Amino acid sequence: MQRIVTLPERKAAEAARRRAAVETLLPVLAAYARANGGRFLLFGSAARGTMKYDSDVDLLLDFPEDGLSEAWNFAETACWDRGLEPDLMPYCWCKPSFLDHVASDLRVIA
Repeated sequence: MQRIVTLPERKAAEAARRRAAVETLLPVLAAYARANGGRFLLFGSAARGTMKYDSDVDLLLDFPEDGLSEAWNFAETACWDRGLEPDLMPYCWCKPSFLDHVASDLRVIA
């Protein structure tokens, strides 16, 4: 007889999968950022290592204006390829109050 997997077990397994997927994502983003003169800034639960089963990946994109769209597409695809939901925002769009709010979590990926 097959063991029944409980909902809390499924949620814990998905949270662990997401955390592991982020760890494979980071070197890919870092290589892209170095090659393209920019950086990604990870924040939120992914940066803290506290992702839950439904957490997304919060990223600020800090790239030159002419490379921002390509960086956005790259990050979005890199997340989706790993089964992660991206939440992306250009760094230049952020208000100082927002940057202050997330400063303690920011993890520079470059």
